[in-house]
Amino acid sequence: MLRVAAVAAPQYESAALGKGVLKSPDPVSVFNAVRYAAGLAAHGIGAWGASNWSASRRARRDAVLLMNAFEDDLPAFDLLIESIRPNLLLLGAMSLCLPGATACARRAKDILGDRVCVVLGGWHATETIYADVAGRVTHHPGSPVRLMCERRIPPDFDLVVAGEGEHVIAWLGERIAALEARRIPPASIRAHLNGIAQVSGEFIVAWADELQPVAVAGAGGALDRDALLPPCELFGVRAAFDVFDGRRTAHVFSGTGRGCVFDCTFCSERFSATGPRLALAGSADRLFHQLSSAARVIAEDTPGSKASAFVEDSTLLAGSKQSLRRLVELLAESSLDVRFGAQLTIDQILARLDILRELKAVGLDYLFVGVETPDPRAIGGLSKDVMSAKDTWMHRTESVFEALNALGIKCGAAILFGLGEAREQRALLLAQLHAWRDVLGAPNPVSLNWAVQHPLKGGDGGCEYRYDRWGVPRGAWAEAFRDFGEASVLYPSAGQPAPELAEVEEVAMLYRLLHTDARVLAKV
Repeated sequence: MLRVAAVAAPQYESAALGKGVLKSPDPVSVFNAVRYAAGLAAHGIGAWGASNWSASRRARRDAVLLMNAFEDDLPAFDLLIESIRPNLLLLGAMSLCLPGATACARRAKDILGDRVCVVLGGWHATETIYADVAGRVTHHPGSPVRLMCERRIPPDFDLVVAGEGEHVIAWLGERIAALEARRIPPASIRAHLNGIAQVSGEFIVAWADELQPVAVAGAGGALDRDALLPPCELFGVRAAFDVFDGRRTAHVFSGTGRGCVFDCTFCSERFSATGPRLALAGSADRLFHQLSSAARVIAEDTPGSKASAFVEDSTLLAGSKQSLRRLVELLAESSLDVRFGAQLTIDQILARLDILRELKAVGLDYLFVGVETPDPRAIGGLSKDVMSAKDTWMHRTESVFEALNALGIKCGAAILFGLGEAREQRALLLAQLHAWRDVLGAPNPVSLNWAVQHPLKGGDGGCEYRYDRWGVPRGAWAEAFRDFGEASVLYPSAGQPAPELAEVEEVAMLYRLLHTDARVLAKV
């Protein structure tokens, strides 16, 4: 029998998250990666249909764990491993989570030995194992396979999957079930990969063969994203974002593309790293289908609860006016009771206020924007700062908050330090955010981050970080970064110095003052 557990690896070694961290209890990236396999399980197909995932949404959800800090969440991880005793353990990791994934793999091997096949995937694998311009598989210095070959991390990842792994995961489950039937240890999977190259999707499966990286690239054609089920339909919904007034909150997708239409240097979703390919045709219809699924699933699983959703596109339907109008049309024709939020840039909002008014009427309650910095010019510019000739970044940001307030649309914002801004600019930005909140009620919430350099398939400004050490040391550093979303001491943005503890503590203190009287902040 196929027995599967999936884990979103932790970012911290040991640290309690602060109230300012925007964190959903639903591990969305993991849900996406396994949704094709979970769909097979839900419909009773093949080995997945006879696995521990073939039960209810709740049972499948209980086989997936979201970890924040390794030591704090270790009892939950041990319980998952001991209760399921998986022969397939799927680990998903961003770059800052690689030490956490390494620790989880080591723990699983200590408990189960070669009776478990450990597979690592996620953004970090995709950004560090990729094809170069000539089509050759390339390993960034942070590649988990390269790190295993160099003996920098234990050889506990049996396979690493980069790119589109949805069908690969399903295929591996079938193969492991076949190995189990023949009493062959699942950890020997690398000797039984014949045929994997023909699986659908643009992917690379890699592993460490002693001191030599080995890889197989997919040649089976593109995924049919229209055939992939919404994650909420397979795993249910546990989140309830504050901005939706107690409604259950699903994570939904339009499938417009792999990343963002902009190419801001600090972002892991920049199109130069993810690929600029867009799938706008049918994107509004796909999103409407996912919103409908969210409303139905929430009604089925939690009777009496109302539905909401957050659209996980980098920018809602890539900001396409045609697609946004199509979404308005679909929602207006339905009787769907679902409120939703999404992301757009400052300039996209200013150029689409008429459409946003229509979207508000059919369910748009919330927008999340990236403010990042008070002056993009001071940090070398932002790709999304497209209206810079018309007005300053801060004036346009204020116009967005005013306009959304007039439309009755709530708005949150992300700020990002460590990009090269002056120290005093941070205090000025936080003071300005405080003033806007007092007058307009926005932005709320505010997500605080310190810039981390991502591998970006080698486009990392020559940093070549390995990411094999925890990015935030325990103790004073962990406390200083408590309210930060993404942050690191060891992996600063290219060309920038590592943060100093005093400056981070200063920002953390000013951030906490966002919740106090504006006159107090002005004195500070």
